[in-house]
Amino acid sequence: MEGLIEVVSALKRRRLLVVGDVILDRYQWGKVERISPEAPIPVMKIEQLEEHPGGAGCVAVDAAALGGDVVVASVVGDDEEGRRLTRLFQEARIEAELVVEHSRPTTVKTRMVGYVQSAQRATQHIMRVDRETTRAINETTARTLLERIKSLLDECDIVLVSDYAKGLLSKPFLKELIDNCRRKGKMILVDPRRSEDYSLYHGATGITPNRYEAALSTGENCADFEGVNAAGRKLVNDLALDFCLITLDRDGIYIVRAEGEATHLATRARAVYDVSGAGDMVLATVGFVLANGFPLEIAAELANLTAGIEVTKVGAVPVHWDEVLAELSQKLVPAHKKIKTAKEMSQTLRRLKSDGKVIVFTNGCFDILHPGHVRLLEFAKEQGDILVVGLNSDRSVREIKGEGRPINDEKSRALMLAALAAVDFVVLFDEPTPQKIIETLRPDVLVKGEDWREKGVVGREFVESYGGRVVLAPLLKGYSTSSIIKKLELLEGKHGKEAEERRAGSD
Repeated sequence: MEGLIEVVSALKRRRLLVVGDVILDRYQWGKVERISPEAPIPVMKIEQLEEHPGGAGCVAVDAAALGGDVVVASVVGDDEEGRRLTRLFQEARIEAELVVEHSRPTTVKTRMVGYVQSAQRATQHIMRVDRETTRAINETTARTLLERIKSLLDECDIVLVSDYAKGLLSKPFLKELIDNCRRKGKMILVDPRRSEDYSLYHGATGITPNRYEAALSTGENCADFEGVNAAGRKLVNDLALDFCLITLDRDGIYIVRAEGEATHLATRARAVYDVSGAGDMVLATVGFVLANGFPLEIAAELANLTAGIEVTKVGAVPVHWDEVLAELSQKLVPAHKKIKTAKEMSQTLRRLKSDGKVIVFTNGCFDILHPGHVRLLEFAKEQGDILVVGLNSDRSVREIKGEGRPINDEKSRALMLAALAAVDFVVLFDEPTPQKIIETLRPDVLVKGEDWREKGVVGREFVESYGGRVVLAPLLKGYSTSSIIKKLELLEGKHGKEAEERRAGSD
């Protein structure tokens, strides 16, 4: 593990070219509370919409999150979805070479994900609706895109091909692309389509099929390692590959090289929520690590980790190296990594809730941390699995407490809170009350101090409306930020008076 930590620490920014079918992935999240009277199907009330680059776009986003300088080359339609993809790539700081073909639509996959409570429990994919055409792109579009790709090859360290069989990657297109890469001395890795014929990948550096795809394309039974090895060996020999890397879900990764022994890399068991995006993450990780000059086995070991983390997330969410390092080192997450935006926190909690975690929320200014705060937070943590602390921004503290407050700025207060073992996450909010952030995060348990019993707990009605609990924490007497400030002011006054007396005596 120490060796992999050193590898991750040594990774540098590299230029990656991603070629393939880009897709607009839409997620519609909603609550399911009843069955339709018209048919035995669930009725889902849409509460949230998300859009992300999918297909080759997902590979590009994953590679960028790992530190790659990424350019993605593909085809889109002359429609709002194509323009939306362009904006999403811009937001992710990915250079997009997208050729517009007016006679075809941009591919869109819409996933409807329902849950049974507003707290987002029992999350389940209900349906996927696709809008696409799989006919081949026209010759003019293909020639335009190939010329653009050719102009980019010199500055790229590696080429990654993501084939979703949407009509872009024809056999002539791939042959020219692979030949150009070979002439330029560039590695080209392919995540192949589901097909019985892989001859269109002949001459690539390597391919990354999953177990089912390897079996389908070779006719081998890949239920055991003997069959996986036979499939990998056949693909390497028939396609003149340097290697074939076969992903085996719970069994890890199997590597067959043109020369040398085959290698099996096991992975650890995980609670899997969503396998979408795992293959994209493998391609992005292997490509980025190989572009940094490390051996294939090292790249595959790290891909095992990133893909393993990926399947524990909701949807195709990028993995970052700090997550890998945390797993490798088995150390506590650094305090600054616990501080999240409201959007990041909402996405993280959705996954944690789907894993059955009980989410606890408390909030405050926490201007000067003292034992009373620590006991409150420890009590809150005892009420569930994950403690999220809502922290008033500097502006909202001034609005509540007046000028001169806070004593410590929001960054300092957030970092101090995040360093406490009881705290899992810290999220800043700018409003005078936490009502809005509570409605965004939908905690299972809301905790406030006992002193709020008479004042009324903000968010109580909302949390209780979907079955959540409100718990009042006992106070640790003798501690408050206000009393600490008064003591400091008295000490300052006393020391100031003593200094004046000393000066007067010296006169």
